[in-house]
Amino acid sequence: MANLIAFEAAARTGSFTRAAEELSISQPAISHAMRELERELGVTLFQRRHKGVETTDAGRHLYEQVSLGLTLIDQALGEVRAMTAGPQVTLAVSTATATWWLLPRIARFKQQHPDIELRCITTDTDLDLGRERVDLAITLGTGEFPQHQRWHFVDEEIFPVCSPAYLQAHGPIADVQALTRASLLHLEERYRPRLGWLGWLARFGVSLGRNTRLFRFNDYSVVLQAAIEGQGVAMGWRHLVDPLIAQGLLVRPVPQSVTTDQPIYLVASRHTKLRPEAVSLRDWLIAEARMVALP
Repeated sequence: MANLIAFEAAARTGSFTRAAEELSISQPAISHAMRELERELGVTLFQRRHKGVETTDAGRHLYEQVSLGLTLIDQALGEVRAMTAGPQVTLAVSTATATWWLLPRIARFKQQHPDIELRCITTDTDLDLGRERVDLAITLGTGEFPQHQRWHFVDEEIFPVCSPAYLQAHGPIADVQALTRASLLHLEERYRPRLGWLGWLARFGVSLGRNTRLFRFNDYSVVLQAAIEGQGVAMGWRHLVDPLIAQGLLVRPVPQSVTTDQPIYLVASRHTKLRPEAVSLRDWLIAEARMVALP
């Protein structure tokens, strides 16, 4: 189990060093754990690079399953604690929103509301909030919400992002047209329509070239990780990538941006009155989103 926890951290961060820092152990301990795990499984999980590591196909598959398993374990532990804990509030978000938006901020919520237990469900589908006992969910707006109350969370603003290393290796991208000659990291949305490269480029009168290299993923967390590792140019949703840009992990290769007519909303069941702890979470989420939106 300890090796699997170390593996998850290394695969998620793309670095044995960052995984070691996160787990408060030494980098050699991470390396040893990964060698043990690879020897036990009989497969190579990582390709060692000059700057960090990259998961192999087997490593990516294991990461997806281990990450899901750890999430379920964490949720189960939270539910058990909740049996004797104070008030609990449940939030449903996508995996990417949980990883890149919520987790870096959750300590602030706990500091402001130490008596509220936050239970987070990660899902890329729209849940029946009442049946699943979910207080709030963050979802892309596609029209009216007859079964839900809703509050504006953020506008859906999308622009290209890539790592500084990608630009250093491949040269600057002069304009939108030049993006068609780059390696494009594409999200294949399985459950709801999202603006992809074809639609984004069309807003600027540009079509995908016949020889454009398009790498497809079905998980936006993986798309962003691939962009950070320098594998290509990704579509960046502003509320998710702005912190990564501020940290220097990603840059905007061109200044163009598209804001769609489908904002991202906080929603709750229309048939259930929000409990006080859910109101506190709603107000905190909206306040955090407004802080991000400030120039």
